[in-house]
Amino acid sequence: MKKQLRADILKTARDIAREESWAAVSIRKIADVIEYSPPMLYEYFDNKDKILETIRNDGFAALHEELQKLKTLYRSPEKLLTEFAQIQWRFALEQTEVFQVMFNIDGANCLSKQVYQAEFAKLNTHPVWEALAQIRPRSADAVSKTFYEWWCLTYGFLLISIVTQPRPQLPNLEPIFMESVRRFVRGLS
Repeated sequence: MKKQLRADILKTARDIAREESWAAVSIRKIADVIEYSPPMLYEYFDNKDKILETIRNDGFAALHEELQKLKTLYRSPEKLLTEFAQIQWRFALEQTEVFQVMFNIDGANCLSKQVYQAEFAKLNTHPVWEALAQIRPRSADAVSKTFYEWWCLTYGFLLISIVTQPRPQLPNLEPIFMESVRRFVRGLS
């Protein structure tokens, strides 16, 4: 029951954000939708920021899990990087409200920066970092710098696209995104 209510709170927050916006999400609104009292929700989350932090953490974990699955399908690190980018693109378009929380866009302002620090702290086990290390087997520091470039290219492109373009136009940008990724990967050799 406790796990289910917690999951319902998170799902309802994402649903409200998808239908209205992150600015419309509040403990009271979530409580109204799931028909519980706000004090009941406070037993699970101290405030909206804690809900956003959980959604952000879950978003990065889900994306990381998808990237890990790809490692079993492809041996070529170049192909892996291209497929990783495709996963990032799909994730950002299919779960835009989660992506918004992951990167503090469109009113999804989450104060916690811990997840970013955690993502970079586990670099040498990150599937993208591992693929980059296979292509450029240099020092860990050099691979980390290339990973940062990857992060800026992929997430920067996605962020700018989501913030500046109308949602119906986003699929038209996918070929540009993928060509940018392919150029980046070709430049690694």
